Amino acid sequence: MPQPSAGLQFGKYKLLERIATGGMAEIYRARMTAVAGITKPVVIKKILPGYADDHAFVSMFINEARIALGLSHGNIAQIFDFGEVEGEYFLAMEWVDGHPLSHVMRRAREKGLSALPPPLAVLVAIDMLRGLAYAHTRLDDNGRPLHIVHRDVSPQNVLLSYEGQVKLVDFGIARARLAGRETKTDAVKGKYVYFAPEQARGEALDARTDVFAAGTVLYEMLCGRRPFEGSLQDVLRKICQGDFPRPREWTPGIPPALERILLTAMATSPEQRYPTAQAFAEALTRQLHVTAPDVSPSELGHFMGYLFEPELVDAGRPVQLPREFLARVGRWSGVPAAPPVPTPPDMPRHGHEPRGEPRGEPRGDLTTQPLPPQSVPPKNLPSEPPSAWHRTLRGWAVRGAPVVGALLAMWMGLLVGGTNTFAVELSSSPAGATIRVDGRVLSETTPTLITQLPSDVEHVLEVSLPGQVPWSQRVKAERGTTLAVHARLTPKRPTAARVPPRAGAAEAPTSGARYPEGGPYALSATAHAFRVPQSVAARMRLDPSRTYGLRAEGRVSLGGPMPVAQAAYFLEGVEALPAIDSFGVVGEEEVLVQNTSVLYVFLWDGHPDDNRGALHVHVREQTSGAVTTLLLDARRYAVAPSAQEAFTLRELDPAITYRVVVRAPAEPARTRGFAGGEVDQVLALHGAGEGPATGPGTLEVLGVNQPTVIRGARWLRLAFPDDDPGDNTGGLTLEVTPVAPLHP
Repeated sequence: MPQPSAGLQFGKYKLLERIATGGMAEIYRARMTAVAGITKPVVIKKILPGYADDHAFVSMFINEARIALGLSHGNIAQIFDFGEVEGEYFLAMEWVDGHPLSHVMRRAREKGLSALPPPLAVLVAIDMLRGLAYAHTRLDDNGRPLHIVHRDVSPQNVLLSYEGQVKLVDFGIARARLAGRETKTDAVKGKYVYFAPEQARGEALDARTDVFAAGTVLYEMLCGRRPFEGSLQDVLRKICQGDFPRPREWTPGIPPALERILLTAMATSPEQRYPTAQAFAEALTRQLHVTAPDVSPSELGHFMGYLFEPELVDAGRPVQLPREFLARVGRWSGVPAAPPVPTPPDMPRHGHEPRGEPRGEPRGDLTTQPLPPQSVPPKNLPSEPPSAWHRTLRGWAVRGAPVVGALLAMWMGLLVGGTNTFAVELSSSPAGATIRVDGRVLSETTPTLITQLPSDVEHVLEVSLPGQVPWSQRVKAERGTTLAVHARLTPKRPTAARVPPRAGAAEAPTSGARYPEGGPYALSATAHAFRVPQSVAARMRLDPSRTYGLRAEGRVSLGGPMPVAQAAYFLEGVEALPAIDSFGVVGEEEVLVQNTSVLYVFLWDGHPDDNRGALHVHVREQTSGAVTTLLLDARRYAVAPSAQEAFTLRELDPAITYRVVVRAPAEPARTRGFAGGEVDQVLALHGAGEGPATGPGTLEVLGVNQPTVIRGARWLRLAFPDDDPGDNTGGLTLEVTPVAPLHP
């Protein structure tokens, strides 16, 4: 279906494809036609029609153009045109033929790399910092410093081209002193997980703010995860306190000198950081020359070809990779690289795999080949780890007839055509792990080839091994493709200082317990999760590209003596929505939500017949300030999990004050699959009545290692709101300790 405006003429540009839509602007891939029929690929960023009359935003957009047009550096995407077409302001910028760093890191994980190789991560960071250093030192026409600060350095705003070039984009929220005017510095914008401490506190920013953000991006490249994770409030607190794991805790192979450089860049106090982006880049350059003197910028181009070979082949751009580079890939992934193997003479070139799906790894100096479509009876055949032809053929001589049969069957598939299925080459480190597909246990262990998976349907892969944290991932592909999936298992953490279970404690998850029997108590993300019913909860669709603020106003009665001024919320969203941000409590203070497609709001109450009143839940779009209000009727929108979908602790003494805390066990709770991250919180309700089915309660969110004091309670109920408990794993541990009598 053609997109709005796509394919239309826009001044001297032809809009070819809309590639992104932000809060107030949209971005198109376009083609510029110059004299004599000369064409040039460009990117057009233009204001959405609804905001053309917003003078404040137009002024900001023009300010962006004024800043960006003055920047000309090899590590900054060039802006070369600004104007207005039929009342719509636009920017025309350089087309970077590649992918954002966020996509690069995601594809690396799909190829079995838990993080980017340190030398390549450092190369990316050096080029990124060179672009920042150039912007930071720009002068105006009178020779005065412009004091440009990017303010939004993040993986989404760093582009890597297929040639290995690194380009910074989107100075749209940068601030500069132009024509003697000081712009406001108190507006907190950008992606909060990459904020510097002074940015999180809403203080004045300078070049050292970008130094911190660049360090955060380098941390994510080196460790495969962000230094600060959690809800907005938790992240901002951790940033201000400098509370994050040191890089070598996640990746022990990082050189100590590199870790020291990174920690200097991420110092909480700006005075303790590198004073300039150039100083940070020089420190990284010196370290790189010591630890990897033979690495060159061309390696980045090879790496992009290795990661995105399917897209390049589909575009008629064969990938050629040096043997030396393939050997390095083997070391980076922990899988020995095999010598190159010539292409079978009767093996046809196949270039019709859908874009974005992992394909076979490179071999020798030749373009890599996809595994052909299968047309074989359902079976699971052993194979070598991830889908490289040279490894498959190498395993031919070792594993014998099963692999020979698999290859013959797949080659036959080329002749007779594939079925509506796809395959997964599943491997793990360590190998020999048990496999479950959609809950069904396979007889084979890793590595193996799983065939005949129905296409265009999501499947859940689970890998487990004694002593290792279980791993899971959801996969989906079009017919005839073969995905290479690698499960990198990690040892379970020892449960040091764990209170031994009391006599009679059940090991399997139960729906409840009587205090104090059986403590500490196991909370299961699978057994103690409930689907938020669409037919009962108040529901609103949101734009996942925008940020919203939620706030509740008013009071309702849930049958108890005290009115209630808060409700629970649950979010459905895009992949970028972390599981920990998918639910919470909304009250009088505004809560920010992002990456959300559907918002659900409900009252947790099991007996709505005696409820009265309604809450007004205001949903404010942060950029425009537009507010939509949900009327949360206390009778209609009352939701409660069944007795089997939650954990209930009974027989608490209302005369005693209790200290309640949840802990993360060896296998942490996950409610959005492995990619959604850990859920370091659980929704809790406690009350003084006979039980949650008949009496009202106080609603709270209990965070990991964050003690909460409850008073006057006879029962405590906990559960994980969710939309699909089928991809949940792990859980939390509940500790309840008496503190003091309520009345001395």
